[in-house]
Amino acid sequence: MQTTDIGQIVVNVNPPYTVFIGENLKDKMVEFLGNRRAFVITDSNLFSFYKDFLKNLSQHIFVFEAGEESKNINTLMRIYDFLIDKSADRHSLILAFGGGVVGDTAGFAAATYMRGAKLIQLPTSLLAMVDSSVGGKTGINYGGYKNIIGSFYQPEAVFVDVAFLKTLPEREYLSAFAEVVKYGMIRDKKLFEFLENSVDALKNRDLESLRFVVERSIKNKAEIVAEDEKEKNIRALLNFGHTFAHAIESITNYKRYLHGEAVSIGMVMASRLAEKLGYMRSEDTKRLKNLLLSFGLPIKVDFSINPEQIYEIMLKDKKNRDGVLRFVLTMGIGNSIITDSIEREVVEEVIGANE
Repeated sequence: MQTTDIGQIVVNVNPPYTVFIGENLKDKMVEFLGNRRAFVITDSNLFSFYKDFLKNLSQHIFVFEAGEESKNINTLMRIYDFLIDKSADRHSLILAFGGGVVGDTAGFAAATYMRGAKLIQLPTSLLAMVDSSVGGKTGINYGGYKNIIGSFYQPEAVFVDVAFLKTLPEREYLSAFAEVVKYGMIRDKKLFEFLENSVDALKNRDLESLRFVVERSIKNKAEIVAEDEKEKNIRALLNFGHTFAHAIESITNYKRYLHGEAVSIGMVMASRLAEKLGYMRSEDTKRLKNLLLSFGLPIKVDFSINPEQIYEIMLKDKKNRDGVLRFVLTMGIGNSIITDSIEREVVEEVIGANE
């Protein structure tokens, strides 16, 4: 049964596209597809859950092994082989059905196949819904570095069906709240306060509370992307905590922490850095830590950390300019800046503290 309550957020890039938000959006998806040929890209976990649903969308389905380890050039090449074998052309629709790994990998395949095939994002994880499915970032990991090969490539549409969250594993579900907290920290104090007051409802997957959080997060991202599509300036704010997080993921071979968990640790490190430099009050850092802990998220690494090694990995981050690290720092909850004038010793001291 399709819901009639479908929210719509327009992402004003060129050309603009719509993010549809609701519950049980299958009929809306089928209507949007029309008679166009569709090719579904998904992972093994999702295919086992939604095989019948996907077969109703398309007879052409490519399945790769679930997990961050599959976000690589080998998977990308196999997707190309699949598309060529099935005679897909640049007018075909590539449907990325899954979380961030599927969305990023299938999105990059769409961006590069025949110099650009049509793309629709169908995010199934909370993390993908509030972050990676919107904004056009696509890519794969290479050489131990996260998303170092990729492109900006906007979809034709995004369908955010919160009903998929009912089957999301608990750890994966909760880890995504790090990205939601991020929006509150960088620009949306009211969202941060809503999260503080709605922890129990959100942990119990209350759909009304979830719908609010998802729509508010997407609205925040859509506004930033519309202002800075290719991350030349303000869009870098969306990377709050991510410079630290990507290095943590890399040094642990993407196996110790989920992305949201690494972002949680990274945001605490970034907040401590802001506090050390006089931008952030200790009370606000404490509020951030408490909110993350209330969702069961880590706020420090649980292994012996080498600050010099972490810093060297951070130097390869895509957001840097001319070999200089750029950081997003918060100036209290709901306000943030981008800076690149921080001494290495100060950053390494913050990494090493790991409090």
